[in-house]
Amino acid sequence: MKTNKKTVLLLFILTFFAVQNFYSQKTNLKLAENNLCKLYSNISKEDDLVYENSEKFEKEFIKILKENPSTLDYDFKTLIDKKYCYVKTSSDGNFRIYSWDTETGGTMHFFKTVYQYKNNSKVYLKVPTYEEGDAGAFCSKIFDVKIGNKNFYLPITNGIFSTKDASQSISVFNIEGNKLVDSEKLFKTKTKTLNRIDVEFDFFSVVDRPERPLQLISFDAKRNIIYIPVVNEKLQVTEKYFLYQLSDNLFTYIGIEKGKRK
Repeated sequence: MKTNKKTVLLLFILTFFAVQNFYSQKTNLKLAENNLCKLYSNISKEDDLVYENSEKFEKEFIKILKENPSTLDYDFKTLIDKKYCYVKTSSDGNFRIYSWDTETGGTMHFFKTVYQYKNNSKVYLKVPTYEEGDAGAFCSKIFDVKIGNKNFYLPITNGIFSTKDASQSISVFNIEGNKLVDSEKLFKTKTKTLNRIDVEFDFFSVVDRPERPLQLISFDAKRNIIYIPVVNEKLQVTEKYFLYQLSDNLFTYIGIEKGKRK
């Protein structure tokens, strides 16, 4: 079959502009990211402007995310490499968590978080509100699991309340239409079901562990088991783990196991 020359020319033009648009978006996002890096680096330069500068960064970051749905696929490499922001994305690419230290605390760190997610090719943003005194947490990992016909996301978040006091948590999210749902209770203990498990611990009991951020809570995708570290009465992390295994659409407590995990 012969191809019409006009059709070939039209396809070439459309492809050319599509490529140009792609690189233009990448360039614009890179410029926006560089500006964010400048804003973040300015936060703690002047003590009397810390809160103001922190708010400037937050507002600009949220604006960029709202106006550019393609940020869901952008790597934000410079922002991450400079340790200005944690950017964690689910393995299916549909759910992302941005979190950063506002630099407005001392030994107690205050974090802000923004959720970005996609459904039916549309990208949405959810910006949580914080009560006064809420320190927030940063996300260090997102585990994915499919239960029935639903995709669930299990982010690991970390709170820093002093040089000694810290926490690590695992919670449940899923996407329904244009909503990000955080109310599903997938963790079944001996007495109740939960949407979230929190572990408060003494940081100095694990300070010698090499990994940063700490990987205390883990998920074995092959065995469908979540490992939650056991802490003693002094909040020191032990070598024991509570095990929650996926069964009948819930992660059900099955006992305690001893042994080091990476």
